[in-house]
Amino acid sequence: MTITEKQRSVLKAASVVAALAIVWTSGFSVSAKTISNENSNTTETQVSENLLVLPNGDALVSDENGDIDIMDGVTVNIKVGKSAYKKYEVPKTTVGEALEHANIELGKYDLVSKSLDAEVKQDTKIKVDRVSFKKTVKTQKVKFKTVEKSTSKLYEGQKKTIVKGKKGKKRVTYTSKLVNGDVTKTYVTKTKVTKKAKKKVVLVGTKRRNYTMLENNPTTFKTKSSGGIGTVTDYKGNKIAYKKLVSGTATAYSAHPGALTATGATVRVGGVAVNPAVIPYGSKLYIESPDGSQVYGYATAIDTGGFIHTSSTVVDLFYWSNSTCCTWGRRPVNIYVLA
Repeated sequence: MTITEKQRSVLKAASVVAALAIVWTSGFSVSAKTISNENSNTTETQVSENLLVLPNGDALVSDENGDIDIMDGVTVNIKVGKSAYKKYEVPKTTVGEALEHANIELGKYDLVSKSLDAEVKQDTKIKVDRVSFKKTVKTQKVKFKTVEKSTSKLYEGQKKTIVKGKKGKKRVTYTSKLVNGDVTKTYVTKTKVTKKAKKKVVLVGTKRRNYTMLENNPTTFKTKSSGGIGTVTDYKGNKIAYKKLVSGTATAYSAHPGALTATGATVRVGGVAVNPAVIPYGSKLYIESPDGSQVYGYATAIDTGGFIHTSSTVVDLFYWSNSTCCTWGRRPVNIYVLA
């Protein structure tokens, strides 16, 4: 026998007469609601205003005139946080009402995979992500700034610190967003300086050196203005970077044109003799007195100095004439190893 929709409604109504006899009294309209605990699979029928939800999810709705309507029940799958999906029997209403019937309360920032106004259907899946925020306060150092001031009391390339810099402190508030207990994003929400940083003040020399070059040195090569362990300003005012500094006494020597050096290269101004254990052959150098008043200039290590066995000399500078060598004599130098 085929049962019409109308007959189905009548049968449903008859099946809950006993329940209605308990909750309906003369002149009053009361009803019940299914409560499901998200931590268990048990359900129960609870009385609430104008609604009776049965364990199978069907609902009886009573209006103010006492008329009864039957709302079909559906099975939905709800996942809260990191837990597995669980089945709930709820009336065929909206997602928001389905969560309410499943006794799942939403927090202020919680996220639901579907619109709360969307209609639920059989086997609809609903995912609820628990969202919270956590604040963390950390104390951090504040870097100081360096201010450079020009002075004619120092030579070009010279620097002098007159005020030491000091780091400051600040309190930084970080806010982390947690989804189901896991941090997904952290950002700064507040910064407060508790101790100001003190600027570092450095004097930078602008005074040009008065130098003497005993004999023309045509040696030149490209140099870098940064990198290495430090920088020095050459006699032309160019800033050059060096990777090693060798200081000591320099002597001078001469030879006839075409004479060969230890490396096989011919002698020339700009070719110097060194101790290869200290300064390797082929090294590119810049040589001058510590105060910059006597300049040999750019040079290349191409010869071995006889001094390596007899004295503490660090370099022997080549000049064409013996008189120039005598004028140089023995004097202190800085040898800047460029490459």
